[in-house]
Amino acid sequence: MRRILIIDAIPTRRIVMKAKLGAAQYDVVVAADAREADQHIRTMPFDVIFADRHLDGPGGALGLCRTLKSDTTTQHVPLVMITDALADQDVLDALAAGYDDVIRRPLSERVLLAQLRALMRRQNGADQNGEQTYLRDMPDTAAKVTRPTRLAIVASSLNDARHCAGAIADAVSSPPPPQIMVQDHAGILTALRAEPELDTVLLMVEPGREEAALTLLSDLRSRGAARGAGLILAMDPKQPTYVARAFDLGADYVVSCDANAKELRIRAELLAKIKLQDDALRLKVRDGLRMAITDPLTGVYNRRFATEKLGQIARKQEEFAVLMLDLDHFKKINDLHGHGVGDQVLATIARALKANLRDTDMLARIGGEEFLIALPGATPAQAIGTAERLRQVIDETKIKAPATGRAVRVTSSIGLVHNDGRAPSIEVLMAKADEALYCAKSHGRNMVSVSAAA
Repeated sequence: MRRILIIDAIPTRRIVMKAKLGAAQYDVVVAADAREADQHIRTMPFDVIFADRHLDGPGGALGLCRTLKSDTTTQHVPLVMITDALADQDVLDALAAGYDDVIRRPLSERVLLAQLRALMRRQNGADQNGEQTYLRDMPDTAAKVTRPTRLAIVASSLNDARHCAGAIADAVSSPPPPQIMVQDHAGILTALRAEPELDTVLLMVEPGREEAALTLLSDLRSRGAARGAGLILAMDPKQPTYVARAFDLGADYVVSCDANAKELRIRAELLAKIKLQDDALRLKVRDGLRMAITDPLTGVYNRRFATEKLGQIARKQEEFAVLMLDLDHFKKINDLHGHGVGDQVLATIARALKANLRDTDMLARIGGEEFLIALPGATPAQAIGTAERLRQVIDETKIKAPATGRAVRVTSSIGLVHNDGRAPSIEVLMAKADEALYCAKSHGRNMVSVSAAA
C-alpha cells in the first residue's frame, strides 16, 4: 500500500484529507508541523508528501522543501504544496524551491486522486525495489544527455501558439532556452512524424473544446515523438471532471488557461529535467546490458553469452558448426611489441572476423586470444569454406606497431566441429572443437582442422 504524509497545522484539514486518501486505499500519516514530519520521515518511507503553505518552523513550507530535496533519501519523493491562495508568486516560489506541484483548496476529491496517480506515475511508480537508485549509482558509461530541451506548444490556432511561445521564451528562467516548436491542434499529429523526440508538450485548451483536447492528449501519449514527453494542459480549472480525466490520460500538470509565462516555463523545465534524467537512465541500462554480454576490448560477445547463445542454436535441432579459433604465438606479440599492440591486434582481428561473418553467425572472445564462432544452418562444406576464409583473412590482415612502425604478422589455427542437429551437449561440442584446434596447432599452425561429426 502506498504511503502518504500530510503536513498541516489545522487538525480538521488533516482529518478530512486523511479520510479521502484512506478511502482510496492509501496508508496516510499526518503531522502538525515540520518537526513532527521529520520524525515520521526518519522512521518510514513515503511515496508522496503534501505540505500546507503556512507551516510553522524555520523556513516554513519552502524551508521544509529545500531540506527534503537536499537529502538523498527523500529528494526523489514527490512533494506537493497545498494553499488557499493561488497568487502567481506563491506558485513560482514553491516550484523554484523544489515542489513538484501546487494545488489549491477547496480540494476536489476526484482531481486530488487523479493528480496523486499522475505524481506516482511520473516517479515511475515509486522506487520500491531500489532499481532506480541502483541505476543512478552506476558509473556513467554512457554520454550524458546535454542537448537543449525541446518544447512543443500546441494551441487551437498557430497565432495563439506563437504568442505563447514568445512569452515563454522571454520569461526569465534558467538558461539555455528550450527549442520551441509551435503547432495547432489539427496539425500536431502530422507534424510529429518529422519531429525529433520531444521533452515537453504544452497543450492549450479553449473552453468548450475539452473533449477534443483530451482525445488529442491520448493520441500524443501514443506517438513516438511525444510518448515519453512531459505533458502540460492549460485549461479551465473549474471543470473537475475534465481535469481529473486529463491527469488519468497522461497529463503531468494541469494549469489554468491564464497561467503566466514564467510558471509555464518553470513547469516545462521541471518536466524536461525529469525526461532527460530518464533518458540518461535508459542509456545506462542499454550500456549495462551491452557490457553484460560483450567483451570490452573487442566489442564481440563474451564467453558467458556465447555459451547461452550456443545452447539456443543447439535447441533448434538444425545443423550448425562450431569453430574454435586461436591466434598463433600471441604471447610473442605481447613480449616483442607490448600489451598495447597485443590489444590492438585482438581488436583488429575481431573487426576483421565480424566483417566476414553473416548477421546470423555468432562471434565471441572466450579467452585471451581465443575466439568462438557459431555458424547456424551451415553444412560441413560451408563451414570448412568459412573457416578457411577466416584463416586467410587473418593471415592477410595488416597491423603495424605504432611505436616502431614494424608490421605485426598474425596467423590463426582453427578447430571445427559440425553437428547435424542432434548435439549431445554444448560441453561435448566445445571439447571436440578444442581437440580439433589442438590438432591444428600440433600440425604446424595457420590451418583448419576438422573434428569428426558430433
